[in-house]
Amino acid sequence: MSGWWFVGSLGEALFFASFFLVGVVCFTTIVAWQFLSPSTQVVRIGYGFWLLTTVSAACIVLGAVGFWYRVLKVATSDEHREIISQRGIVPRPKQLGNKSILPPSVPPLTPFTDSPGAKLAFRLPCEWKGTGALVAYGLFAMFWNAMMAVFCVFAIGGVLKGDIQYRLFALLIPGIYIGLRSGQLFLKSYIQAIGIGSTTLEIEDLPLIPGQKYKLLLVQYGRLVIKKLSIRLVCEEESTYHFGTDIRTEHQIVRQQIILDQGRFRIDWGRPLELECEISIPADAMHSFQSLHNAIHWKIIVEGEANRWPSYCRNFPVVVYPLARTSQLKQPS
Repeated sequence: MSGWWFVGSLGEALFFASFFLVGVVCFTTIVAWQFLSPSTQVVRIGYGFWLLTTVSAACIVLGAVGFWYRVLKVATSDEHREIISQRGIVPRPKQLGNKSILPPSVPPLTPFTDSPGAKLAFRLPCEWKGTGALVAYGLFAMFWNAMMAVFCVFAIGGVLKGDIQYRLFALLIPGIYIGLRSGQLFLKSYIQAIGIGSTTLEIEDLPLIPGQKYKLLLVQYGRLVIKKLSIRLVCEEESTYHFGTDIRTEHQIVRQQIILDQGRFRIDWGRPLELECEISIPADAMHSFQSLHNAIHWKIIVEGEANRWPSYCRNFPVVVYPLARTSQLKQPS
C-alpha cells in the first residue's frame, strides 16, 4: 500500500506462484516417499504424515487462489468494485415499459445494463481479448510447471536411489524449456496489463436512440504516458455465408464517427485519467440487428498509443433501438 503498485502487484503474483510450486513439490515428495519408495520413508503414516500433507495441500490452494486473485484483479479497478457494493448511490436507469413489442431481431438490453457506473448510469462491457489471453497463458504456465515439478521430484528420487532414468531426463529438458518460455510469455502479458491498466466507459442511458445525444465518461487506469487517445463510434455490418464447404464471416465498417481525439498526457497510480465527452447518434442511423446470418453492431472503440507500451484497442458494444419502437417503449403502461 505504501510502495510502488507496479512492483507490489508483480511481486505478489510471483510470490503466490512460487508458493504454489513449493506446495506441489512438497506434496509430491511426501506422497512419493511414503507410498512409492517405502525404504525412504521419512515419516510414518500418522500425525506427522497427515500434518505435512495438509500443509502442502494448503500451500497449493493458497498459492493458486492468491495468484489468480491478483491476476484477475488487474482487469478491474478498485473503484468499480466499490461502486458495485454501493448500488444505492448509483444513478438508476430509466425504466422501460413492455419489452415484448420489440422485434426479435433487436438485441436485448440485459447484457448492457447489469453493471452500474460510478458517475453515470451504466458501465459498458468491454470486449478486450487481452484478458482471455492472460488467463490462458497463466493456466498453461501453472499446470505445465506443476507437472514438470512432479516429474523433477521423481527424477531426483531416482538419482538418490541410484536408478537414473535417462528417458525421464530426456523429457525433462524440453519440458522445462517450455515451462520457462510459457512463464516468460505470461509474465510479459501480465506486466503489460499492469502497466496499461484497465479502461472503463460509462454512459448516461441505454438504449441509444437515433437523433439523441448522450454523455460519456472514459476512465483510464495504469501508469503510462499516452501519446494519443481516441474514441470512435462505429457501426459494423456482419455477414455469415457458405463458401463451398466452409462457413465464412465478414465484417465491414459502414459508418464511424470520431467522438474524442486527445493528445499527450501522463497517468499515475491512484490518479486515473477521466475524460468526459458527448456522443451523438445520427438521426438516420440503422438500429442494432441480429439474425442467423446477418447482424448490425454498434460499438464504441477506444484506441491508445503509449510510450514503452504496445498500442491497445478496446471495444465497448452498445445497442441502438428503432426510433418508433423506442417511443412506444417509453410510454407509461
